[in-house]
Order: sequence, then structure tokens, then C-alpha cells
Amino acid sequence: MLLLAAGLSGPDDLLYYADGTVLVGEHTNGHLAKVGGAAGLVRLPQAFPEPEGMAEIAGTTYVADQFNARVVALTDTGTRTVLQLQPVASGENLDGISVDLNGTGLVVPDSPHGTVLFVNTSGSVTGKVGGFSRPAGVWPDPYAGGYLVADEGSGALYEIKGNSAQRLAAGLAGVDDVVRDARNHVLVTLPAPGTIYDVTARNTMVAGLRNPQGLAFDGAQNLLVTESDSGRLDLIVTSFAVSVPSKTVLLKPGQGVCYGILRAPGNTDSLRVFQTVGAVPLDDPQLDAQGEVVPQPCTLPVCTVSLAIQGPTGIEFASFTYRD
Repeated sequence: MLLLAAGLSGPDDLLYYADGTVLVGEHTNGHLAKVGGAAGLVRLPQAFPEPEGMAEIAGTTYVADQFNARVVALTDTGTRTVLQLQPVASGENLDGISVDLNGTGLVVPDSPHGTVLFVNTSGSVTGKVGGFSRPAGVWPDPYAGGYLVADEGSGALYEIKGNSAQRLAAGLAGVDDVVRDARNHVLVTLPAPGTIYDVTARNTMVAGLRNPQGLAFDGAQNLLVTESDSGRLDLIVTSFAVSVPSKTVLLKPGQGVCYGILRAPGNTDSLRVFQTVGAVPLDDPQLDAQGEVVPQPCTLPVCTVSLAIQGPTGIEFASFTYRD
């Protein structure tokens, strides 16, 4: 398990972008933190109480504003309300939204009213499935052609197909989020015991977390998870990850910089340098524990190198800064 970010304020749901960055909703202070890339951690200008689930459609990011029971679209510096739901007095309104299977609409758990809504980007409700206690997390499931629903209120996992929901598993007290991995295993977060539970294998995959909430995959199918009580964003390495210097490196002209490859136990995937920006790669890492790049001459106070390493499971991104 790798620490990607610390010091977050009640991190909850998250969204992985194709450029390797991760957007995290800070439920406690209402900010949206973007983690990764050369900047490390940046808070977006948009802020509103209790951001929850997130989705991206055609370059627009949608976020669930739990406190105000609405879904908003992020604009350049603000937000635009897409869907307004009926709030409840407790303030525990909608939760973990997702994109639909076609990538053109939203799936929105109207959590306090026990329904899951299908919504287009204009804000019109195009479908509705009820019968839940408190649906908290939704995952589009292309493997089965439906939607996995974590029903926090009943401690159960459901699958929506068509216009109905079927219960897949029970006894998952407080279940908050759900995904299905490339092995066809269904994984859920259980906040109270601090675990990621493998529903398919019926065992605990990760233990010792402090109130795990959001769950998603990165570009190489490693597992991303937030720990709300410890303010962390973690990466569970299930394939391979790339490590680079965390501080600005002082180099001599032409000097190389090594980067590390961390593999999950038993991983022997062949890897190659897919892309570098600001440096020339010397070789592909293959089964070695590291690779090396030679950064270009730096004429600025600080320069950046960005790496993209490709394996069978996808692409991992990393960036570091340096100066001559």
C-alpha cells in the first residue's frame, strides 16, 4: 500500500482521470483536491458543503453535493446545478454517483429515499429503480451489463439489471462503495471495521484502514481508496506502480535519474516506457526493480519530468521535479 496524499480533510469519494491524477472530495471542509502530476496536490477553486460521488462525461466533471441534495457540474471556476433532489432534515442526502454504462449519463443514488436514478446531462430523470434502504455507492458493471449498488442501510449488495434489482450479498454492515476488478471479483469498503472486503472470495482483502470510503482503480488497475479518519489517499498495488523522487532533484548536466518499479507479489508483467516528457528514457524496466531517464537541460528554476509506463493492465503515471 502506497500513500498518495495525506492531510486531506475527511476524504470521501474519488475520481481517477485518464492523465493519472485523482480528484478527491474533502467531505469535512467542502474542497475538491486534485492529487498527482507535477503539482502534487492542488485544491480546485470550487467549494461546497460535503462533496460526495464524482463522474466525468465528455470532459465535464459532475459532483454530488450531499448537503444541498444536488448534482453539480464543475465549470472553470464555479458550479452549475444539473439535478436538484428533495433534501431531508438530517442532511444525509445523495451519495456516490457514477457514470452510466454508455458513458453519456449519470447514475444517482437518491439515498434517503431508497432509489437509484438514471439522469441525462441535462438533468432529466430517464429511469428509476427503488426498493433500497439507503443506496450509497454505484458502480457501472460492464462485465455483467448492469450496475452494482452498495446499500448502506441494509448492509447488502445489489445488482441492477433492466428495471429491477437483485440482491447479491448480505451481512455487509455499513457497506459504502463497490467496484468489480479485472479478475471479476466484487470489492466493497466496510468503514466500521476498516476493511476492503472481497465479496466474491468471501475474505478481507485489506485491513487496518481508518474509515475507508471511496474506491476506484487507477490506470493500471491498482486500487485507490480514501481513509476518511486519517486524511489519506492510498494506492493498493495489485499490478505495478512507479515511484520517483518526492523532492526536487539537483542534477549535473546529462545526469540520469532512476525510478522504481513496485510490483504486486507474483507480478512478472513486461513493462515499457510509453511516454516521457522532459527526459530521454535509457531502457524499459522489464523485470528490473528500476528504470532510468536522462532529463533535458533545465533553464528554469525548476523543471519537470513526466513518465508513463505501460503494462498489460494499463498505464501508470509519475512526475518529478529537478534543476541543474
